[in-house]
Amino acid sequence: MVKVEIVRSSGKVVSFKIKGHAMPKEKQLDIDLICGAISAISQTTVIGIEEVLKIKAKYDIEDGFLNFNLEEQTLEDIERCQVLLETMILGLKSIEITYGKYIKVETEEV
Repeated sequence: MVKVEIVRSSGKVVSFKIKGHAMPKEKQLDIDLICGAISAISQTTVIGIEEVLKIKAKYDIEDGFLNFNLEEQTLEDIERCQVLLETMILGLKSIEITYGKYIKVETEEV
């Protein structure tokens, strides 16, 4: 299962962590589709923040793992990232609606 952990501070997304792989037991379900969609949505968000907004965020990425953190950024830069981050969350929750056995999106307020 893919676990998505969103962390908010004062309602603003300040970090997220995505870990795991979709591991369906049904052979007809294409796990590459689920994992590929999750990767595309999350990595496009990181690219948008870095390349479009020109904000150097802290992140680590490996197979089945993405940890992204804005906590060292200014409040202004965190605010500028919110549209991309909220859009990412909507996309991931959309996948969760269809494939809830394979992805869980959780949010924590700190």
